[in-house]
Amino acid sequence: MILRNYNYGIMGKGIKQDLLNHPELLEQNATLAFEAAIWRWMTPMKRKQPSAHDAFVGNWKPTKKDTLSKRYPGFGATMNILYGDAICGKGSIDNMNGIISHYQHYLDLMGVGAQHSGDNLDCADQVPFNPSSKSPDS
Repeated sequence: MILRNYNYGIMGKGIKQDLLNHPELLEQNATLAFEAAIWRWMTPMKRKQPSAHDAFVGNWKPTKKDTLSKRYPGFGATMNILYGDAICGKGSIDNMNGIISHYQHYLDLMGVGAQHSGDNLDCADQVPFNPSSKSPDS
């Protein structure tokens, strides 16, 4: 998971810990690390956006803006929510493909099979939900 300062702040507030000033708590306390990861997985970062969980399991229904931004339910949208423009909207880059490869590897290990990865597996052409810098259009 890519964590920027604002992620530590918002996750810390969500789990009632001062992660912004003490991010080492996640490294030192496995329970807090798990709590922060689950909080991030289940919580939308902005209003009217899905959580990673909802995009992954198909609970999220894309708006017209989402479909125009090439965002559809599936693993690709999940990566978009978790990683944003660090890997999405940049074409078929190694970092994105590595995450997909790990996902499929774990599907195989669990006996599900990589062939059941689902539709919309990548985020190569998706407009990021939360760009790391504001464009003049946003």
